[in-house]
Amino acid sequence: MEYLFVYGTLLSDIPSSMSKFVRRRADLVGKATTPGTLYDLGGYPGFVPGGGSQVTGELYRIHPDRAAETWGLLDAYESVTGAPEDEYARRELGVRVGGGGRFRAVTYVYVGNTKGLTTIPGGNYPAFYRTNPAHRKFTGND
Repeated sequence: MEYLFVYGTLLSDIPSSMSKFVRRRADLVGKATTPGTLYDLGGYPGFVPGGGSQVTGELYRIHPDRAAETWGLLDAYESVTGAPEDEYARRELGVRVGGGGRFRAVTYVYVGNTKGLTTIPGGNYPAFYRTNPAHRKFTGND
């Protein structure tokens, strides 16, 4: 896959080392949305696709010359190994970019139980991040 949809700590306006990594390894296509819900997992968000809500994020095109290495490092960051106990899985989904363009992109989907978890209002992680010390601490900014 050449496109990556990000919605949390990989967003360009979240000051994390991995958001900087993504910007070095991919080109921003634009702001994007997809149906789903964001959950607060304590220090970072979890995305569950589908439903009537929208999640706001960004769409990136991964540089093809280092795509395999980039996907491998992203999998490591998200702790995606293919094991049953993984918290996330890499999935393909449809996203809509700003002016209405539609793309197929890969994202990291939360596969754990959402019962009792708090949702992140409006699927907007940056607004939630700015007011949440645990999330800023996770990225090393608090």
